[in-house]
Amino acid sequence: MLKKAVYVWEAPIRIYHWFNVVLIVILLITGLFIGKPILTTSLTASGDAYANFLMGKLRLWHGVAAWFFIANFIFRFYWAFVGNKYAKFTLWSKNLLTDAMETLKYYLFLKKEHTLHTGHNVIAQMAYFLVMWVGSVFMIITGLALQGEIAPGGFQERWAGWLIPLFRQSYTLRMSHHLIAWLFIAFIVVHLYLVIRQDLLDDDGTVSSIISGYKFVITDMEEPHDK
Repeated sequence: MLKKAVYVWEAPIRIYHWFNVVLIVILLITGLFIGKPILTTSLTASGDAYANFLMGKLRLWHGVAAWFFIANFIFRFYWAFVGNKYAKFTLWSKNLLTDAMETLKYYLFLKKEHTLHTGHNVIAQMAYFLVMWVGSVFMIITGLALQGEIAPGGFQERWAGWLIPLFRQSYTLRMSHHLIAWLFIAFIVVHLYLVIRQDLLDDDGTVSSIISGYKFVITDMEEPHDK
């Protein structure tokens, strides 16, 4: 069975992906600590909190990583319009529901074969849309609202402060932000399992493709190469 290398993930997508990995890891570690501190310090000193307290440093790192996350998200949104067809999100297609059910059965080991996709399959596209698009937007605006509490009258409060009364209180908003963070953790675990499983079963270079950009497809099922 002959296979051919197809250029799927362009360099901007690969850079976005790995930068996002680093940022999400930083945001999750610092965010979970902020939500439930494991260590406490009795240090008393004058000056800024980030210079003297562990919590202050983590809040600073969380905030800085969040702004980079926003910038990276905006770049990915832009590239969805100017990149190749694999960089775009197709939320509807003629056989979407049928393809989704067949792919789900394959993932649940209810069938041995599945429809081959050079880019993301339907299930992956749905998951990415709900978590990496909708979920990211939710985390961004709720994060800005929470930052706005620290700097009343600032940019964050003016643009996202309306969320606090919408959620009735700051605590509810904070817990919602925290809950979606766990959704990201679940997504990461499932994502790693599925891409490794895909690579092992189909031998299509799914894992290495996010580094090289190339996946390997059966020649008689190859999708047109994007220019």
